[in-house]
Amino acid sequence: MSIFSGRACSLPLSGLAVSTYLPYIYLSQISYAKALSLQAHLVTRRLKAREQLQTSSSPLPTEENERLHDVANTDILLLLQHSPTYTTGRRDKRSTGAGGGSSSKEDLINNVGIEEKRLREFGAEYFETLRGGQTTFHGPGQLIGYPILNLQNYKLSVRCYVAAIERVIIETCAMYGIKAQTTEHTGVWANGEKICAIGIQVQRYITSHGFALNCNTDLSWFDHIIPCGLIDKKMTSIAKQIAKQQQIEFVNRNLNRMQQEKQEISVEIVLPVLAEKFGSVFGRSMRPLECFGDSELGGLRRAISEALSK
Repeated sequence: MSIFSGRACSLPLSGLAVSTYLPYIYLSQISYAKALSLQAHLVTRRLKAREQLQTSSSPLPTEENERLHDVANTDILLLLQHSPTYTTGRRDKRSTGAGGGSSSKEDLINNVGIEEKRLREFGAEYFETLRGGQTTFHGPGQLIGYPILNLQNYKLSVRCYVAAIERVIIETCAMYGIKAQTTEHTGVWANGEKICAIGIQVQRYITSHGFALNCNTDLSWFDHIIPCGLIDKKMTSIAKQIAKQQQIEFVNRNLNRMQQEKQEISVEIVLPVLAEKFGSVFGRSMRPLECFGDSELGGLRRAISEALSK
């Protein structure tokens, strides 16, 4: 059971009126712009199909009705990495004036422009987005998850959906001996440091954006910003937490450095663990999209391919 702002969220989910399988796809490293475009395409595709089903003035042919039903109701978990990118969300559209006073619209635009130029000079891209949250970094070594789900099918409020994602991350970290948890701040934390950022968008119950789990990320990228607007907090990763654990074990067992074992961590290693935990929490069996036949999810595969080729 997860408690979120006074409301109980019953997790993991069970007894859902959705397909047993939830497809996921690993897109390797793609630009943030392409990922935004892909998410927008998949969300719009689902919403249009739902609208056609609801507003058709005459019965649709059986084949077309089934196609639209599949498009409207098929969820997908997009997993990927980004090239170095700084993003800011809706919560960062706030005053940056001196003395805490409100700034004019022109001042805010100028401040955003200065910040964008400064961050781009480090060799990263910069995007303002519609997700929740404040400024953060995405880059290699970070497992990005963008679930495209219909929350109605899971009987989830937005708050409980966020709690479910947090549960996925906490259970994934536990597989590496990391005791992660939530706090009054957004995201997931380990030993007082943030290991995963969460920022979502929901359009007519269809989700996009999602989470960014630091696996073996170069954490120095976060030194150029105030991650998620938290001045006195640091970022961490699975690799960093494991290294700390190994150092403690090294001291406690009085091992020499040749005996000290090292556990390799990468996005590709963490990915199947996270996918399994996602399915466990959301009450679905996870299956790579490539394992579905063309008659099952060929349309979804083509939609993703077309969006990425633009």
